[in-house]
Amino acid sequence: MSAVTVAGGRRVAVVRLARRAGWGVVDQALSSFSNLALSLVVARAVDAHDFGAFTVAFSVFSVAVLLSRSLNGQPLAIRFAGEDAATFRRAAASSTGTALTLGAAAGAAVVVLGLVLGDTVGPALVAVGVLLPALLLHDAWRAAFAAQGRQDQAALIDAAWVVLQLTGVAVLLWIGVEDTVLYLAVWGVASACAAVLGAVRGRARPRVARTVAWLRAHWDMTRFLLFDSILVQGAMQGALLLVGVLGSLSAVGALRGAAVLVGPVSLVAMSAFSFCVPELARRNHLPARRRLQLALAIGTVMAGVGLAWGAIALLLPDAAGVALLGDSWTGVESVLLPTVVGQISNLFAIGPTCVVLAMGATRTVFRINATVAVLLVTLGVGGLLLDGAVGAAWGFMAAYWIVMPLWFRAMWRLVRAADGGAGAVSPGPAT
Repeated sequence: MSAVTVAGGRRVAVVRLARRAGWGVVDQALSSFSNLALSLVVARAVDAHDFGAFTVAFSVFSVAVLLSRSLNGQPLAIRFAGEDAATFRRAAASSTGTALTLGAAAGAAVVVLGLVLGDTVGPALVAVGVLLPALLLHDAWRAAFAAQGRQDQAALIDAAWVVLQLTGVAVLLWIGVEDTVLYLAVWGVASACAAVLGAVRGRARPRVARTVAWLRAHWDMTRFLLFDSILVQGAMQGALLLVGVLGSLSAVGALRGAAVLVGPVSLVAMSAFSFCVPELARRNHLPARRRLQLALAIGTVMAGVGLAWGAIALLLPDAAGVALLGDSWTGVESVLLPTVVGQISNLFAIGPTCVVLAMGATRTVFRINATVAVLLVTLGVGGLLLDGAVGAAWGFMAAYWIVMPLWFRAMWRLVRAADGGAGAVSPGPAT
């Protein structure tokens, strides 16, 4: 084979990789825009107290999505990214069916919790609980398309979601609706329509009956991913709830509002995970030095994006902040700097984290994130007691920076062991 032919083949491969990455960015931009638009509309339509209630409901959704990805999307990406189309469709049917089952079970629990709590938070929780099966199924199809290298299809279903959501929200704004539940309903119904489109484009019907078989087949991996999600997100959301208990709903709204402003970058980070993990899993032959280079490149790019977006958020004029977040802006502005600084550390750690996950080393991920969880609660709540919401934000920031070097240390040990033939990870059962 000539050098010209080899070079041409490499160029084609690079173009295809860049195209998939580009569609991944488009997809995540659509998803980021949808969630950001909903948060901004609710912040403008209701007062700070009701926005705090929306924050609690949205936090429940966020935790549910991460748990679902641990049980469905991540094992699909790590173990089936390199499989043929027929095998992948069978796995995707099992994965999405499991997401639907988990959504129904978790949604029922959230509805009961909402009915018990009542008042302002209760109706929002009931709405999220009812919509949770559709929301998790939609997210599962996005993960499936990303794992298969079909980011354009993920972008397609998210585009449908955005169009339907914007149409519904425009109608609500036009008639002057100020009820948080109705905005959540539009968001969830649009997501349900996108999930149906995902099943059509994926040519696979979610197989709910395979839920138990899927969970059993991948429990060797997902038990660590699941506990990892429970620890980290449970610690973060638990810390936020403690802010509400020890502080106020307005303080929770301030922290959530800052997360909303930097949220587009956080969601791009999720896109980086969904793109990089299966791509790295397909290339498990790479030497240690090459994996280190890729980890540094991914982390540097993501941290750069976070720095650029954070600078824009920090330089936002007060008039623009009030226009975006209404009464919540004053509190948001006070916690924005530590939120941005903490996010940059998190983004830089994405590089080594993707390498570790692609190698299937979920136990290592769990151990590091267990440390994160402890630090988030202790430093976050400690900061709250010292300086309110601002102190809590600086505590969260410190937790992320303390842990970030541990990712690089763990990754280097794993890739060097793999080079020596001691670190190969079993692909596990097919389904």
